[in-house]
Amino acid sequence: MRYSHLAFVLLAAGCGQHWEPPLEQPTPMKPSDAVLIWSSGTVEKWHGVVLTSDSVSGIPYGTSLECDSCRRNIPLVLVDSMKVRHWTAAKTSLVIGGAVAAALVVEYAVCSLVRELTGETC
Repeated sequence: MRYSHLAFVLLAAGCGQHWEPPLEQPTPMKPSDAVLIWSSGTVEKWHGVVLTSDSVSGIPYGTSLECDSCRRNIPLVLVDSMKVRHWTAAKTSLVIGGAVAAALVVEYAVCSLVRELTGETC
């Protein structure tokens, strides 16, 4: 039982991400990635984001990626912070977390059944 807790801790520790792009060239992100951009006390949600050494540009999240005339631009000196949301990674993490939780429930059920039938502890 205690090894399953170790697996859960390792899974939780592996979910952190850190990314620092080289900014010598424009750095596009996955077009589907939602990027939250905080600037001057407001937050905007964009996708189709491209990061350069002096600015960040993107398309407002509710707008089609095909709308090039909708693209906005903010100088990096005005950007307080940014957060990238990788939806596919989030879904994968949820699936793995759900599988680990299901395994813990099954392990508990089997241990309870063994304890009830044999009187031994797991």
